[in-house]
Amino acid sequence: MTEFLSFAVNGLVLGLIFAVVALGFTLILGVMQVINFTHGILFAFGAYFAFSLQKYVGFWWALIIAPIFVGLIGLVLERLVIHRTYGGNPLFGLLLTFGLATALEEVIRMVWGKPGYSVAAPRFAAGSLDLGFMFYSKYRLLLAALTIIIILLVWLFLEKTPYGAIIKAGASDSEMMMALGKNLPRMRTFVFAIGSILAGVAGVIAAPIWSVRPTMGTFILMPAFVIVVLGGIGSFWGSVIAGLIVGMSTSISVMFWPRISDIIPYVLMGIILLFRPRGLMGEKSVLEV
Repeated sequence: MTEFLSFAVNGLVLGLIFAVVALGFTLILGVMQVINFTHGILFAFGAYFAFSLQKYVGFWWALIIAPIFVGLIGLVLERLVIHRTYGGNPLFGLLLTFGLATALEEVIRMVWGKPGYSVAAPRFAAGSLDLGFMFYSKYRLLLAALTIIIILLVWLFLEKTPYGAIIKAGASDSEMMMALGKNLPRMRTFVFAIGSILAGVAGVIAAPIWSVRPTMGTFILMPAFVIVVLGGIGSFWGSVIAGLIVGMSTSISVMFWPRISDIIPYVLMGIILLFRPRGLMGEKSVLEV
């Protein structure tokens, strides 16, 4: 029973990380109607920036500064290249962002090298904590708390602020937003930057539990995409719920049959889409065009 609880809690933590990455992905896909394959490499940049910064400024400052750097990279990508795909064939945006992600992965190898690196957890969160029924990593508990806070902050921003309302309206009907005099290009740039920052934050907090390596963006991208589709394109809570489902199922399957853990998310997606083609909580999206 203790072993099962350990795997279940690991799955919960993994699912929360997936959910934070998927929220940025679904915001961009919902508003811009672009399947953004650079999202995974932005996650990797967050981890690498944290790796470089923590030795000088510590964990908390790295958690603030690294996502800002990632957001600036996302801003440059959106303004120079990705904005050209808006309103076009979704496959063009997919292929373009896939090419950008491949090129940026090589940039990581050029700057930081090909080997992977280990990132130590901050000293105050090192070691294990006695929960009464098992010992568990302090850092993973901190990670779970941070991801929950991030998810709630993003939800409050979207639900309780005027700009959040504009973003949701733009995701539903961008042409109507322009007819009402709203600056749609500026909103899209802002949303892309926010999505990039979320990817960067997830990379920073995930760095101490995963080795930092050039391919880590690819590792996170496909589960994030599956979560977005599974939860429903543009659905905030759909992405959170799907992230927890994928994280828990992946972790628990490792306990019983490790070889199938990598395909479990795709099997779940296939089963759910058979009965709910738009995902758990989704509406019509670019994938149906």
